[in-house]
Amino acid sequence: MKTTTGYSLVQILLHWGIALLIGVAWLTGEGAGKALDAAKAGTVPGFVPHVALGLAILALVVVRVVVRLQRGAPSAPGVPGSLRVLAAEWGHRLLYLLMIAVPLGGIATWFLGMDTGEIHELFGNALFFLAAAHAAVAVFHQVVLKDGLIRRMMRPA
Repeated sequence: MKTTTGYSLVQILLHWGIALLIGVAWLTGEGAGKALDAAKAGTVPGFVPHVALGLAILALVVVRVVVRLQRGAPSAPGVPGSLRVLAAEWGHRLLYLLMIAVPLGGIATWFLGMDTGEIHELFGNALFFLAAAHAAVAVFHQVVLKDGLIRRMMRPA
């Protein structure tokens, strides 16, 4: 993957937009479960925000991956190969994996009728809490380490 000195405006907007959508999707998950139960019972549930949010997340993550492959991303701060850098690299990989897998699991449940709802919920919770941990680490960098790391996602390079 290409390395760059900072993120572009498109990458920053995708980052914050997807983060917001993940939070709202997580908060609307219960409503989707009730709507799915109603659909299985033969009632048309109408518009289900959680489903729309999941589809939007998947579409934006695909765009984000394409942009990242083309533009690159800054390397994790610290000594290459150190535990801190490896944790950052693998944490980001896991975030990307979950940002793709969770909506695909929702599609399998909602549109294909597969019995993947519990796995989708488990992975959705994992995504939400991993994203929250990601945010906490960014705040730690800003407040405790005072290394300005969070600026990379606030100002385009």
